[in-house]
Amino acid sequence: MTLRTRLLAGLAAAFILAPAGASLAQPAPSLDVRLTPSRMDEAKGAGGLAVELRFSDLSVQAGAPLLTLPLVIANTATVADTLTGLTATDADGEVPLTVRDDPPKGMVWSRHWLAGRATRGPVVVRYLAPVDNTPPTRGSGPPYALRTEGGGVSGVGNTFVLLPEDQVARRIRLSWDLGALPKGSTATSSFGEGDVALPDGPASQLASTVFMAGLMKREPAVVSETGFSAAWMGTPPFDPAPLMAWTNQLHGWMSGFFHDKAVPPYRVFLRYNPINAGGGTALTRSFLTTYGADTKGDSLKGTLSHEMVHTWTDSDAGQWYGEGIAVHYQGLLPFRAGLLSADEFLEDLNDTARRYYANPLNGTPDHEIMPRFWEDSRIRVLPYDRGGLYFAVLDGKIRRASGGKRSVDDLVLEMNRRFAAGEKADDAAWVALLAGELGEDGRRLHEAMLAGGLMLPQAEDFGPCFTRTTAKARRFELGFEPRSLVGTTKTIRGLIPGSEAAKAGLRDGDVVTYAVALDGVQGDPAATLTLKVTRDGKIFPLTYLPRGETVEVYQWVRKPGTEGMKCVY
Repeated sequence: MTLRTRLLAGLAAAFILAPAGASLAQPAPSLDVRLTPSRMDEAKGAGGLAVELRFSDLSVQAGAPLLTLPLVIANTATVADTLTGLTATDADGEVPLTVRDDPPKGMVWSRHWLAGRATRGPVVVRYLAPVDNTPPTRGSGPPYALRTEGGGVSGVGNTFVLLPEDQVARRIRLSWDLGALPKGSTATSSFGEGDVALPDGPASQLASTVFMAGLMKREPAVVSETGFSAAWMGTPPFDPAPLMAWTNQLHGWMSGFFHDKAVPPYRVFLRYNPINAGGGTALTRSFLTTYGADTKGDSLKGTLSHEMVHTWTDSDAGQWYGEGIAVHYQGLLPFRAGLLSADEFLEDLNDTARRYYANPLNGTPDHEIMPRFWEDSRIRVLPYDRGGLYFAVLDGKIRRASGGKRSVDDLVLEMNRRFAAGEKADDAAWVALLAGELGEDGRRLHEAMLAGGLMLPQAEDFGPCFTRTTAKARRFELGFEPRSLVGTTKTIRGLIPGSEAAKAGLRDGDVVTYAVALDGVQGDPAATLTLKVTRDGKIFPLTYLPRGETVEVYQWVRKPGTEGMKCVY
């Protein structure tokens, strides 16, 4: 039976079965989104994206918010303050709009456009969102913002799509007008190729959608409605095709590991990032990853694997769970799948271990992390590093307690099942699962992790071929108060006498900018930091190695004589 036949049959049944006087259910209101990119100026890295939103019904009272968009989301500025030509019209003509901004606080603060009068009937909203490749002045943040590569455009909805504040389920359709882009341009999004219908639901699902249009390159070349695909534009410093083929293989293997028989569509979008190269963010049915001018393709494998894990590990638990389990699996699952060598697995593991054990703030309690998340990269990495090693400790304990019959995999899969079934899958549910495996020892371990206790896996917790050792590493140390780098204007405060920054000539009161991700610099013991310093009306670069005292850290190495052994549990 075709979809049309089923719809007609259902409609006929409704007429037959409805009691006298009953009315048919009204169809859900609709939202039509049309995106029209302008011609992009590649030399200037600029352009525009015209946005049109057609609501079949958007009723708000006078003075109430008609639309909203974050001004800043996770330290990333949006177009809320730079869009132009905003108009809203309804059945009675133009709707006057005034602006109300939230106070700057937390991870997100927004701009609200208030209706000057009550709206009636269909509402049409139009505006122009600027596309601008200028490096973000706020510093590191997720790669959400609109930018252009290869004459095309890409971005995430949470930085340029104005949305109503209701949670009304709507029939949402997305369409594109690519007439101003180069000949041969196509469009894609987290929901599919070209013009698509999104699943019925609130308009807020557009916020976590990736949009891309232009002369795209694809892997595989023929894109399926299900399974994996990748898209990028321009000319990265490496050939993304082999890396995306590797990611495609891993996606298929992970689908089996996480018992996902549906193999839903999953898209990877690659973009250039001037300030946080190698980072990325998981979004609806997709992952947005970034590269820099010197990025090597293989260096993105861990990031791609990490973010893919998020696809199957939704829960209501804290960040320690979501990021910790992704770190635990980012090297382990490709290693199990035969897509990473033992040496590559150890390199991934030891990068995490070095950063964690050398971190002077690794004892920070979990409840202090979110309030300080963007002010200090040493705090920001703790849900990842401590969380990942926590799961390794648990895995070892569960394997030993069960004689190798069970592992942390079983608990994660159960959390996945509960979340999918709408059951409790929060912190309390996780602790109950731990108690079922390890009794009070499981509860105590979890409480210790949340309190900031050191997470130290045993020597063979990562496999029979590996053992634990120690090495020397210098702590990551900016040499000044990390909060100096928060905000649009970055003014150095709290310079530490004798630090590498002080030796290089940095001074309190210097205004600086930088173009690297501090998370990445923290993880690479050899990475230098270059600050562009403004002092006394002069601008000059200052480069130094942001490292402090030398400490002992735990690392894992391969045991002699284990060549040819099966090295994974």
